[in-house]
Amino acid sequence: MCFVRHSWLYCTLVLCLALPFLGIVTIGDASDGSSGFKRPLDLPSGGRTMEEEEEDAPESILFYGGEFEGDCFVWCFPAYGFCGDLTVFAAIRAEISAALNQLSSHATFDLVGYNSQVYTWAPAVRSASAGNKAAATAWMNVLVPVEAHYIVEAAQTALAISQAADSEHKQMVLCGSREPFGGSGAISGALMEITAANYEGIPLHTIYFSTPFYQGEEAFYQQLAAMNGGTFRHVSY
Repeated sequence: MCFVRHSWLYCTLVLCLALPFLGIVTIGDASDGSSGFKRPLDLPSGGRTMEEEEEDAPESILFYGGEFEGDCFVWCFPAYGFCGDLTVFAAIRAEISAALNQLSSHATFDLVGYNSQVYTWAPAVRSASAGNKAAATAWMNVLVPVEAHYIVEAAQTALAISQAADSEHKQMVLCGSREPFGGSGAISGALMEITAANYEGIPLHTIYFSTPFYQGEEAFYQQLAAMNGGTFRHVSY
């Protein structure tokens, strides 16, 4: 009997020492949801991916030497002949097309042209896909220049499109070479009308073009940019 008792104790001791090496672990009480296993620290935590962060980040483009950052861009530009000279109109179209080609498909855009009426490429902003950029460029190239400039109506249209867009970083660029007709009263009225339409406070950048035919009318564009948190640039042809 003594031998049997000692053998049993010996086997029990050996088994206890062997348990860790056999991979047998104790599991915590299921009632408190704990366990003996630890989650590896390098598993995904469920946060935002790098691709998602890149999609939301503003894009940077160059337009007439100025750098603009955003995820939604709306251009408002003149479609008139500058006293029969189409050089500036052609240059503006080429510059807008080059700026569009800098956008990735994650950005959105729209175009508004103006002369004696207002033209919109699309009723709402669209993604800057290769197809849409090509379609927008083709649309600009068929606009017929007319010597008139409904700049207030065009700016209000562009602002309405911009403010309807579901984007966080919006930018609007207004191009032109003439101030509103009618003297200082018409100018101040136009400034107030356009600024009142910008209820979201979208940065409104202006680019004024001077030519041998049109000069000395930059004050309107300077004031409009200043009143709407934008930048002003003077381009001479």
